[in-house]
Amino acid sequence: MNELTEELIQVAATVAVGCTSCLEYHVPKARELGARHADLQEILALVRQVQLIATMRADDFAEDMFRSRKKELNVVTEGSSCGCGSGSCCS
Repeated sequence: MNELTEELIQVAATVAVGCTSCLEYHVPKARELGARHADLQEILALVRQVQLIATMRADDFAEDMFRSRKKELNVVTEGSSCGCGSGSCCS
C-alpha cells in the first residue's frame, strides 16, 4: 500500500471516530502526499454513509430492546438516576 493510500485511510478513520485533533494532522499530511479536495470529499461522503447505517442499526436495536424488555424498564422520576449504579453517567 502506498503512503497516500495509508494516509487517506487514516483520514477516513479519524472522521469516523470524530477525532478533530487527528484530522488536523492527517488532512494536511494527505494533501502533502497528493490528496485532492475531491478525494477528501469522497472520503467524507463514504464515512457519512457508514455512520448513517450504523446509527440506523443502533436505533433499530434500541427499539427492539425497549419492546422486548418493556416490563423490565424502570420509570425515571425527576431527581433520580437511571438506576445503572453508583458512579454511573447519571448519578
